[in-house]
Amino acid sequence: MDEKIFTVTELTEILKETISKKFPSLLKITGEITNWTLSGSGHIYFSLKDESSLIKGIIWRTTNIKKDFKDGDKVIATGYLSLYEKQGTYQIIITEMKISGVGELYEKFLKLKEKLEKEGLFDKGIKKKLPEYPLSIGIITSETGSVIHDIQNVLKRRAPYLKKYLFPATVQGEGSEKSIIKGLQYFNKKKNVDVIIIARGGGSFEDLFVFNDETLAREIVKSKIPIISAVGHETDFTICDFVSDIRAPTPSAAAEIVVKNIDDIFDFLSRSKKDLKKELKNRIEQTKKDFLNTKKNFFISSLVPLNKKKEMVGFLLEEMENSLEGKIKVIKDRKEYLKNEILKHSPMLKILEKTKFVGMIKNNLNNIIKTKFESIKKETEILKTNLNNLNPKEILKRGYSITLTEKGRIVKSVKDLSIDTNINILIYDGNIKANVKSIEEEKL
Repeated sequence: MDEKIFTVTELTEILKETISKKFPSLLKITGEITNWTLSGSGHIYFSLKDESSLIKGIIWRTTNIKKDFKDGDKVIATGYLSLYEKQGTYQIIITEMKISGVGELYEKFLKLKEKLEKEGLFDKGIKKKLPEYPLSIGIITSETGSVIHDIQNVLKRRAPYLKKYLFPATVQGEGSEKSIIKGLQYFNKKKNVDVIIIARGGGSFEDLFVFNDETLAREIVKSKIPIISAVGHETDFTICDFVSDIRAPTPSAAAEIVVKNIDDIFDFLSRSKKDLKKELKNRIEQTKKDFLNTKKNFFISSLVPLNKKKEMVGFLLEEMENSLEGKIKVIKDRKEYLKNEILKHSPMLKILEKTKFVGMIKNNLNNIIKTKFESIKKETEILKTNLNNLNPKEILKRGYSITLTEKGRIVKSVKDLSIDTNINILIYDGNIKANVKSIEEEKL
């Protein structure tokens, strides 16, 4: 029996038919993208690989799939196997593709979001209000990287008086949520900060998924200290954002939100002082007016019954003069009675009583004015003290200094200087000229 000899085309067709029979419908395959190439015709050519094997893939231009995948992405692809006869290679024609694991993670995110929302954990009514003028900030983030430096640079510029406490936490990977929770528990136990910032830079959905942890979400809601969530970029949303009291689009924005600019604080204190003086002046003027009105009304009300008494006496005297002699005794009796009544109800007695009452009111008003004046004076002194404490000269007086370059720019970072640079150091009572001999960067 002669041995069958196949041509290349025959063998290729047999293999193609075998593949079609073995995999007649769509199949799913997972792997890592490599050699991702968008051709001039609009088709995409790439390969999927795992630890030991590789298969070519094609996405036709007309296929409705996003084109922003890249080398290194782990994906789940749906398609059908095909044999490319000209090269004798098999490939998978892709009809659908997504990042591996993101679908499941996103569904988990949506379920938790719905659950916590139904429980009311996102309600505005339970959000804690940020203090208007915090004096200390707790920051939970990685101690390395740009995030902590960005936050601190903003805080130093806007509020140099502010105390900053860093709780170094892992913000990516397994167990990171426990590290962040420890930071929350630490600050709530110490009670040494007015606001907490939870911060992390941008990343993929999987990188940020630690901030979608249910236990972490409940710990944030439970916190007695207001929390600002500053996770990822402006377009990134996590459960942490929804349960926190404030959501900042970026870590730097969180620092901008948490404190007012020191110049704005000075303006506020100046306005408050003027308002207090104006309020004090208005209250004193109003108290004077009230006192004068009370005094005036008293004397008017006292004179009315006196006039009526006079009219009555005049009428009776006229009657006495026109009466018969037989009624003289009766008239004398009535006269004596009226005399006694007039003495009994003399306006002078009421005037004395009213005068005494007015004196008491006057003393009370004076005491009230004095007490209020002392209170406002004390508040003004407190504001004055706080204003002085925030004065840059007062800060320098406490031992701080300001370093300037030769061009007069404030030095905010060691990166602003270089070796052998001349600098000016401003202190409370003078100016020191110096030259930079060495630079050491401090890691927070």
